[in-house]
Amino acid sequence: MNTIERPGPGPNRRPTLKTIADICGLGVPTVSRALNNSPEIGEETKRRIRQIAEQVGYIPDRAGVRLRTGQTLMISLVFRISPDNQMSRLIPSIARALLSTRFQIAITPALSHEEGLHAIRQVVEGRMADAVIFNETLIDDPRTAYLLEKGFPFATHGRSNLSHLHSFYDYDNGAFAAQAAQLLQRRGRRSLWLLGPPQERHYGRDTFVTAKKVAGEIGLQFGEITDTTISGSIEDMQLAARQAVAQHPERDGFVCSSDTAALALASALTEAGRKIGEDVDVIAKGTRRFLGMANPAIIVIEEDTQRSADFLARAVLQAINQPNLPPMQHVEQPDFSGFL
Repeated sequence: MNTIERPGPGPNRRPTLKTIADICGLGVPTVSRALNNSPEIGEETKRRIRQIAEQVGYIPDRAGVRLRTGQTLMISLVFRISPDNQMSRLIPSIARALLSTRFQIAITPALSHEEGLHAIRQVVEGRMADAVIFNETLIDDPRTAYLLEKGFPFATHGRSNLSHLHSFYDYDNGAFAAQAAQLLQRRGRRSLWLLGPPQERHYGRDTFVTAKKVAGEIGLQFGEITDTTISGSIEDMQLAARQAVAQHPERDGFVCSSDTAALALASALTEAGRKIGEDVDVIAKGTRRFLGMANPAIIVIEEDTQRSADFLARAVLQAINQPNLPPMQHVEQPDFSGFL
């Protein structure tokens, strides 16, 4: 495509939908639907319109859009702050996933689930965004119940007991725990000790229950590193891991549900003179590049952050633009193919 010159300076030179429509030879409604990622418009047409919009420097007039449609063109991310670095990867990934649309993100960090609920109420009652995405979903989550009651578009990273009613993206933590147990047994380990998520969360319960069940079925001694979870500080996790390793030197298999938990445990094992990959194994759900720099002997099973971000972005856009469709839902399966 030839380069398109941006409109020059002047009081009425800001590019509009009509500017793009004139260049494309299409109607303004078609351009508008394409920029809103409407399924009625073909992918090639959407790609061409987005490229022209970028070349001419088109920026939506949010005040005008809100007057015409009631939309803010904002997606609110209400994320609970966690020591795990997954959220630091998920936020920019969602931003990238929305780059080809007219929507932008507003980030509201929350120190607790109560703060998160308060922030979501402000968003809904003040109509500050068109949809919400939140994380660290509880089994009985008041945020989910509130948004369903209000009929407000949203998607969650993780599941609750109401997830059959709304959009979500989750990881099959039960399958992760089961396959981790089987891998430890194949590697000749006698035990599985878990440093996992809080059990009031769906993925925490699934991880714990499945790890305990499968370990018992295949003859592994099962236990949990107590006094902390992966939601604690890395200092708390390291202290709990040190105590567990010192009190039970016979433990030879560990499963962690985050990067930071694996780092804390690896540090405690190294201090105790244990050699990961030789006399002890650590299996972590995390990032290979990140953990590989710290200790390449850690067995890392990755969760696809970009895939989850793309899915959540598409899910809230569908909830906004096509609210009568069934909610989008997906559970990612762990990939142990390189190890089992």
